[in-house]
Amino acid sequence: MKQRSIIKPDPDLQNNLMAFGFDCGEGWYPLIEETLDKIEESLKSNPEFNDFRVLQIKEKFGMLVIYTSFTTDEIEKIIDEAENKSLTICEVCGESGELRERNHWFVTLCDKHFEEKYK
Repeated sequence: MKQRSIIKPDPDLQNNLMAFGFDCGEGWYPLIEETLDKIEESLKSNPEFNDFRVLQIKEKFGMLVIYTSFTTDEIEKIIDEAENKSLTICEVCGESGELRERNHWFVTLCDKHFEEKYK
């Protein structure tokens, strides 16, 4: 992952939780990179938003979730698209996956990784 001005980990955990890094599987890393690129591009046309920060990136209920310091309609759309797309990508390997539930636990995995983890 490349260095980004919109991600500034706070070691005291007072302003954001990015000190923990990305709290999801590496299979989603390309999707995260693509999403952050789109957000940064959107911010270029809005210099008044130079205090925008990503607060947390994690998996929740089997879906990628991105929390930010504030949002715009365009950024909200970018994040929504990424979150929905994550439901089709294996969190482990990045191949095609699907949202699955096992014992009230939701994960988005390909057949192989679901079998390895839950069978």
